[in-house]
Amino acid sequence: MSQGADQDWVMATLEDAAAALEQLIDEVDAGADDLDALLQEKMPAVFAKLNYAWNTRQLGPEALETLDHDALIAWPRDAGL
Repeated sequence: MSQGADQDWVMATLEDAAAALEQLIDEVDAGADDLDALLQEKMPAVFAKLNYAWNTRQLGPEALETLDHDALIAWPRDAGL
């Protein structure tokens, strides 16, 4: 049986993802010269931060010691999507 998610950790990681998304929204709102290039540059970081929040939700900070970088930011296979 898996342990439950670490609420404090999830909040911290989601706030980090929200900040990255907010920055992207601000840049799009400001009228990016090349929107496609901006999205290609910034969107992967937003997804990586969301994936990180999901992939580390149960381990919390311990995930940094037990998972490699690729596993931390990978698209979650267990998200039910």
